[in-house]
Amino acid sequence: GFTTYVFAQYGIDLPRSSSDMYALGEAVKRSELRAGDLVFFNTSGNKISHVGIYIGNNQFIHSSTKRGVIITSLDDPHYWSKRYVGAKRIL
Repeated sequence: GFTTYVFAQYGIDLPRSSSDMYALGEAVKRSELRAGDLVFFNTSGNKISHVGIYIGNNQFIHSSTKRGVIITSLDDPHYWSKRYVGAKRIL
């Protein structure tokens, strides 16, 4: 919901699910990420299950079930870096 809400503020309609979002846009290498790119993760063990918005400096903003909207490092060795699947450029 968070990612869909943010993009809607700029007149961009995104699908509701992260897996449907992953089908859109142009694939982006991790080394070429720019602010506004969507970053995707497999958090449930079943394909794409989470999405965030890259904000630069290897960080992304996303909605956490337990902590609300937070900023997290893509380099987190304990969780996110292991679950990173890819990125897409929608803008």
